[in-house]
Amino acid sequence: MNDTASPLLDPSEVEAIDLFSAARVRTLLHGEHASVFTGTRGGDFSGIRDFEPGDPLASIDWAHSATKRFSPLMVRERVEERSIDIVIVADISASTRCGVPDALIGKSIARTIATIGFSASLFQDMVGLVLFGGTEQTVEPPRGGRNHVARMVDLYQAAPAAPAHPGNGRLADAVAAELRRTSLVVVASDFLFPGVWCTLSDLADLKQPHDLFLVMADSAFAYGLPGISAGWIGCMDSETGRYVCLSHSEIRDLPGRIRRYQDAVADYAERSGLEVFRALPDAEEFQSAIIDFFLERRLRLGAGDRGRMGELNAQEHRAHAADVVR
Repeated sequence: MNDTASPLLDPSEVEAIDLFSAARVRTLLHGEHASVFTGTRGGDFSGIRDFEPGDPLASIDWAHSATKRFSPLMVRERVEERSIDIVIVADISASTRCGVPDALIGKSIARTIATIGFSASLFQDMVGLVLFGGTEQTVEPPRGGRNHVARMVDLYQAAPAAPAHPGNGRLADAVAAELRRTSLVVVASDFLFPGVWCTLSDLADLKQPHDLFLVMADSAFAYGLPGISAGWIGCMDSETGRYVCLSHSEIRDLPGRIRRYQDAVADYAERSGLEVFRALPDAEEFQSAIIDFFLERRLRLGAGDRGRMGELNAQEHRAHAADVVR
């Protein structure tokens, strides 16, 4: 396990992901989905924040800006009718910090947070973060803006990783508590933690009326240990903290064993109704693929599930009214 203080993504990499995401999303939306950015901005007022490059001038709150002497300019933030909430659930368990410098498992998780977060900011979506697998769960409530996305990346990178059991059902409960309206939930992990089967079953229950998919970080490469000629070697299980002894043949088979385990997890998730996006080793290819995947899910949710959510709310109101009458 790598215990160095070096970040998973340095500032230049985060900036590159921001620029790449903006270019990729705008390229896709200029064609089939050009209408996403048309129409009048509206929605409910949700707060005031600092102006960021790319914010429309019409969103500047000149009265509040004047109280700050226009340094910085202040923007009125709104939750738009066409926007959605996105909650990224990221694994910070000790296994995500395994690997070699510049190639830790958690790097693809950090890249997922940055890529989806910056892509969502172009829609004025609210993006939140739930960190699990460490000593305690950490929640960053959904907010808008690119600066917020950068803070989420920093929060994930700075979170201490420690062997800990996430607990059956507790992760799904923590995520459900953050879902205020129809939301897209992205769970990014290597899925090597204890109790993964129960956790996946609980997460599958969140799919109605929300949407949820998994991003699986490939981990087999991190377990390619140097071979030994004979004998046994002591190792520590990064997830449980237990020490185990592995033979020559077990060490040689570790990458294959991890690969088979992750394949089994993906198969179980898909049979539970959860789509699994496998992280690709090439950074640019991964970012292009996950933006395309995210954009398709996000537009589908924004267009179709809103009407379904309205019908569900109407059913709840009718049921409540019937209870009051009785």
